[in-house]
Amino acid sequence: MKLTKSIMLATLAAAIAFPVAAFAAKGGGKKKKDQAAVATFESADLNSNGSVSQAEYVTAMKTTLGEDGAKTKFASLDKNDDKKLSKEEYDAGSAPAGKKRKKKSAN
Repeated sequence: MKLTKSIMLATLAAAIAFPVAAFAAKGGGKKKKDQAAVATFESADLNSNGSVSQAEYVTAMKTTLGEDGAKTKFASLDKNDDKKLSKEEYDAGSAPAGKKRKKKSAN
């Protein structure tokens, strides 16, 4: 009888502990606004030349955006079309998008 109680108690403890641990490991259930892993400019600049080429950008962002998505994003960030991203161009792509406000009509 004591063995049965011990097994039941251990099972109950495990049933409570495992979901709590999983919940905590996921950040307490709170979802971050941008969960995509964003590489820093320094980590994306693999050859440390002060700019990020398309190949470097795709390597850094492939897991997050996919290869085609990374190429498309690179093209949209390369404002001066010099086939490389300056720190400013790169940082503009990682800045959080601002909230757009609806204009109130004058009616």
